[in-house]
Parts: sequence; C-alpha cells; structure tokens
Amino acid sequence: MAIVGENGAGKSTLIKLLTGLYRPTKGNILLDGVDMNEYEVGSWHKLLGVLQQDFLSYGFATAKDNIYFGDVSGPLDQKRFDDAINRAEAKTFLAKLPKGIDSFVTTWMEHKDGTKGVDLSGGQWQRLALARNFYRNSPIIILDEPTSAIDALAEARIFERLFADKNRTVITISHRLTTVEKADMIYMLEGGKIVERGTHQQLVKNRGPYYKMFESQLR
Repeated sequence: MAIVGENGAGKSTLIKLLTGLYRPTKGNILLDGVDMNEYEVGSWHKLLGVLQQDFLSYGFATAKDNIYFGDVSGPLDQKRFDDAINRAEAKTFLAKLPKGIDSFVTTWMEHKDGTKGVDLSGGQWQRLALARNFYRNSPIIILDEPTSAIDALAEARIFERLFADKNRTVITISHRLTTVEKADMIYMLEGGKIVERGTHQQLVKNRGPYYKMFESQLR
C-alpha cells in the first residue's frame, strides 16, 4: 500500500505509530485484531524492515557490513546478500568501488594497505540502506521516502519488483506517481486523517484530493 499527502499531513507520524515508536494518545492500533500494547514491542520489531528518510549510515564500516547489519542474527548469507543488492539496484556502483563491497564508505577510514575509503552520493547511500532493509528479509517492509535521491527510472524498477512480491506486506510513503500508482491500495492523508482510499484508477476517477495532488504528474 502507499500513503500519500502533502507535507505535514501526518504520513511519517503514522509510520511511527505503526512501528510502535509512538503510542496513540487515544484510539488503538490493532495487529490481527489484537491491541499492539498486548505484544512485546521487540517481537513486533522482528517482523519489520523499516527505512525512513533519516536512515542510519555506518561510516566506520565497509559497504558489505552496512548491508549485513540489517540482520546480524547469523553469519552473512551470501544468497540473501546478492539478492538484496540486486533488488536495491546497488550492484553496479558497489562493483566500481576501489575494493568492491569491502570498501570503506567514508574517506576518513583507511584500509591496511593505505587505500582510503570513498564518499558516497546521497543516492548511493539510499541504495545501500535499501539493500540493508532487503537483506533483513522481513515479512513487513515500511519505506518512508527512501528513494528521494535515486533517479525516477531506478526507483520505478525497485518498486515494480517490490510490489510484485506478494509474500510480503509493503507500506510506502512517496511523492512520485510512478511509485504510488503501482500500489494495490492508496491512502490519502490530510490534516492527520484519511480522506480517500482506493486504487490509483479509482482515485483519479474520483477527481478528489488525490487527483489534485498528482494532477501535474498525471499530465
């Protein structure tokens, strides 16, 4: 599903509520009909792969470790790792780093042979963070504007693969129509409230708040 709305509509706050980082001051959040407060929050977090706008970047670590940190419960799973970098469209840029995936990703780190680390662009960091999220291999993936620095074509390919995977629940916040229109269900927020819900085709036909927000992109 996709969550859309103008800045300040409450999208990121809703994500923080769903992940248990915020507690509702009134009302309830239900997981399969059970109040979230009935669950131990750690058990809920084990099911989630969350990537927000202000994601962590581990400057002291290599590119490989930045991805592996998504799930350190066991040794590195090479198959999962390769799948993660492919899904995040990170394979090409990682291969071009001085030491490939074993390269440090900040210039203040240095390898034993004197090779300095490299500075990554915003888009490269986002691909690395996405790969970490995918390596986690969670049944529920929550993405809050995770590809704002990635070009639109690459983002479209990433989300096409994501939304095609019907074995997971994917919740994303995005302002790009090419991403939003692929979702099975779209929720439009205004002032902290859901004002519309439906598929892209239904919401465009309604000519309501969703249509007005994306009208320029529809043209």
